[in-house]
Amino acid sequence: MTEANTQTFGTQVGSAVGVPSVPVTIKKRDGRVVDFDLEKIVDAVEKAFLASGAMQNRQVSRDVANLVLAKIIGGAVEGIPTVEGVQDLVEEALIESGFSQTAKSYILYRAERSRVRDVNSRLMQTLKDITFTKATDSDMKRENANIDADTAMGTMLKYGSESSKQFYEMCVIDPEFAK
Repeated sequence: MTEANTQTFGTQVGSAVGVPSVPVTIKKRDGRVVDFDLEKIVDAVEKAFLASGAMQNRQVSRDVANLVLAKIIGGAVEGIPTVEGVQDLVEEALIESGFSQTAKSYILYRAERSRVRDVNSRLMQTLKDITFTKATDSDMKRENANIDADTAMGTMLKYGSESSKQFYEMCVIDPEFAK
């Protein structure tokens, strides 16, 4: 491995049986770069096995995680790996290892977590808009002419209505109909 690659990957990861210590960091969804932790992949694969009903021993999960690490070391990801990129490699490794049902469970779990993250960030943005945007600049705050959304009570009513609307879209209404 060249000097440039060592700087790109960052800090040392070790202790994977049969896999040499290799410098690796990972970029989180929020942009932070943290130390790569192979055990997090092992745990995720193990949870996928549990979810699919195809529970294997921890060594099988570790073998899949080592395959992912080997792909990263082999250059499957350019630069600093991202969480999404590593999760894509986990899917590939599960399928290549013959665990297609487990890969399906893992893919479904990722899709659900992505949806939850999206709804949570959408809710937070809505609440920020209610709190910090004047009614003259926000259609949402002017949608009911009987309520002054710039007052404390009007703001509280908007918090309740917008929060409950997004809660129902996320948790109560079947996603097929919520779109």
